[in-house]
Amino acid sequence: MSDNYLWDRSGPADPEIEKLENLLGELRLPSEVVVPRRRTWIPQAIAACLLAGVALWQATLVPAPALTAWQTDGRALMAGETIRTSSKSTALLSADQFGQVNLAPSSELSIAESRPGYHHFDLRAGTMHALIWAPPREFMVDTPSARAIDLGCQYTLSVDSRGDGTLTVETGWVAFLFKGRESFVPAGARCLTSRVSGPGTPYFQDASPSFAEAVTQFDRDQSESALLGVLNHARSRDALTLWHLMTHVQASQRVAVFDRFAQLVEVPAEVTAQRVLQSDPEAIDLCWDALGLESTEWWRGWRRNW
Repeated sequence: MSDNYLWDRSGPADPEIEKLENLLGELRLPSEVVVPRRRTWIPQAIAACLLAGVALWQATLVPAPALTAWQTDGRALMAGETIRTSSKSTALLSADQFGQVNLAPSSELSIAESRPGYHHFDLRAGTMHALIWAPPREFMVDTPSARAIDLGCQYTLSVDSRGDGTLTVETGWVAFLFKGRESFVPAGARCLTSRVSGPGTPYFQDASPSFAEAVTQFDRDQSESALLGVLNHARSRDALTLWHLMTHVQASQRVAVFDRFAQLVEVPAEVTAQRVLQSDPEAIDLCWDALGLESTEWWRGWRRNW
């Protein structure tokens, strides 16, 4: 046998080699082998299902906004909803068992939270008038510079473009709070508030213009001249303002405020200028009680829940 047949199939073939080639030929692969296409859509489908499952799981974690007891124009309002009025429109929000809120033109008010026994609003701009007949402390309104807590009353609250505001109480009481600073505003009184320093010093609306101007000036600059104007123009009824000043002024000014306070109202004998100078809580409470308004025990009953 020539070796050429094994290399290039030239030359005579050996019968044994041909027999072996015929046997191996039966095992030869077809000339065109069809390879199944890779199913690339399967991983994509699995990923889509996983994303849909995650979205559904997240949806179950975030509850849908709940309906509140408040409505406007016959439509129930949702928790988190914001009501805006144009320069020519108003809005009336009402809750049968609770109260009503009138929103003035160019105002923005949102319902931060609303559930039985607790209603929390957020006045971001403009003016609102609230008439609340629910129990005290269940209605509160945040502004950029203070939180107003209703103690069973009727009041008007406004916020200007700087975030400063004005609270005017018509009936009942409102507590005005901001970063630990508190003002207690009764019917007939007004209190300004600043985004920088929080609630100012409340004063009765029937006070003399000179007194009101001095209070506003002192809240603005804490000057000695403004404080002197407050003390000089104060009436007996204005002792409410002086009581707040005793807790707001610097120690060097506190004795002068107390001395004028003691001239306007009858202070218990155990209350001395020294105790007030030291911000003795009991002495400050006794001064409050001397105003003849609600007692300190009444106030603390509500403050425990704030």
